[in-house]
Amino acid sequence: MSVQELKVLLIEDNPGDAFLMKFYLGESTSPIFHVSHSEDVKGGLELLSKDKYDIILSDMNLPDSFGVETIKSILTNYPGNLVIVLTGLTDEDVGLETVRYGAQDFLVKGKFDGKVLISSVMFSFERFKLNKQIDSVSKQLDEEYSRLDSIQKMLNVGFIEFDPKNNKIYRSDNTLKLIGMGPEMKSGSLDEGLGQLVGGEELKDKIKSAIEKNLTGEHTFKRKDTNKEFKILFEGKNGKLYGIIQPL
Repeated sequence: MSVQELKVLLIEDNPGDAFLMKFYLGESTSPIFHVSHSEDVKGGLELLSKDKYDIILSDMNLPDSFGVETIKSILTNYPGNLVIVLTGLTDEDVGLETVRYGAQDFLVKGKFDGKVLISSVMFSFERFKLNKQIDSVSKQLDEEYSRLDSIQKMLNVGFIEFDPKNNKIYRSDNTLKLIGMGPEMKSGSLDEGLGQLVGGEELKDKIKSAIEKNLTGEHTFKRKDTNKEFKILFEGKNGKLYGIIQPL
């Protein structure tokens, strides 16, 4: 099994602190850290322009940058990077502020040894990776939802999904628009929507039967208040019901 290797950019102007950080990181054999060092933000940005780093460890108070502006400068020029801030003993409040501006974490100098440094860095690294994966999946879901929404609008239909186990129904935005329901009806219980329909109980029975027997079918219904008529084409599958609604 190959050993994980990670590239670290250390931005630190204090020679003693820089030596200690390199020493601690150099002691690790799993993962192996490859450290590049700059004494100021300008040099750090130049290194970032030439190479990609898995982790950036940066002091806050540098010759050309001070406090929160340090983290702002790094992440404004190179967003999407994992930054862990190094603070002095009296700067813990500022360290917390840098997290609000995008740093993954902060470490207080003098309060950690090599073991704590490695574990803190790796925890931040794994959490950062997980968050990026979650963001990626969320983006994909948003794109799929956008495609589905566009298709429904072009076909002038709506989509519903019903989970009887939790008595929850999901109605797409276009379903709400077609039937004339408010946004509060996007999700909720099945009965809440059926109460607005003529023949709602009959439709409810068909839905339950379709789920229990994995049936496909259709049903025509209309709203009580407007008498607008609709058709639902449905399929019971894997204990749920999926349906397409279209106006008549």
